[in-house]
Amino acid sequence: MNIDQIIIQAQELGRKNWLHAMHVLQSAVDEHPNEPRLHTSMAELFIFRMQYSMALKHYLRALSIEPDNLQIIQAIGACYMATGEYRLALVYYKRIPNPSEDILYNIGYAQALMGKSRDCINTMLKLSKRLPNHPYVYFVIIEQYMELGDTDEALHYIQIAQKYAGEHIQLYLFAGLIYSQKDMWMLSYYNYRKAAEAGKINNPEHMMSFAAAALKTGLPRESIRILRESERKWPYLSEIYANLAKTYIYLGEIAEAEKVLARAKKNLAHLSPALRLMQERLKET
Repeated sequence: MNIDQIIIQAQELGRKNWLHAMHVLQSAVDEHPNEPRLHTSMAELFIFRMQYSMALKHYLRALSIEPDNLQIIQAIGACYMATGEYRLALVYYKRIPNPSEDILYNIGYAQALMGKSRDCINTMLKLSKRLPNHPYVYFVIIEQYMELGDTDEALHYIQIAQKYAGEHIQLYLFAGLIYSQKDMWMLSYYNYRKAAEAGKINNPEHMMSFAAAALKTGLPRESIRILRESERKWPYLSEIYANLAKTYIYLGEIAEAEKVLARAKKNLAHLSPALRLMQERLKET
């Protein structure tokens, strides 16, 4: 049986009997230790089981035999990304001349995870020229400007993204959060409302900002509605109870604030300092 036949046999076996497929390939590797295709096939079997560290050993062995094989270099980069070794992933991805869109995205994503925001932005801007209508490219750019504290540039790219990639719930969420950080509450509330109309908001930080924006724009009942919805989703977050009780106290509805505090005692392991302070305030009323 030649090498191609062995690989095909292992691929077919891998769907039903992973250990048998691995045995077939290992036997072939023992017989042909310098055949890179056998090593890459073994690596692919390990990836099927998400055993990326084992896959790397075989990809690196294959690369030592074929040092200019771009497919192997890309696979090594992907394995290092999967194992969280982003610096090594970049080392291999940057060996690829004229990287594809997928590789450029992975480079930018690795740079973001390493805290290299400026490098990530530059990479994603290159990618945006190739994929001007792809919203996720803009999401990364916006996130990195927010990470740098440059909210004006973040807003600028939200506008660009809306122009080229269209309306998207994530863009409204970004804008809502940025405007809340700028104390521009009307704009914050508007964008959060648009996000809520586009779909479910599944991040408690955004929901807290949404509720704060409603309160700051003179809509305390709307703020309560948002906070009650948040309480149902995340009953173990103390900040929700603190904000909800504070809003009821602001409205002079002490009995409702006390009910919130009772639910907090039931659902939380212990009261936060803010809730303990509120408990003392309620005792004095």
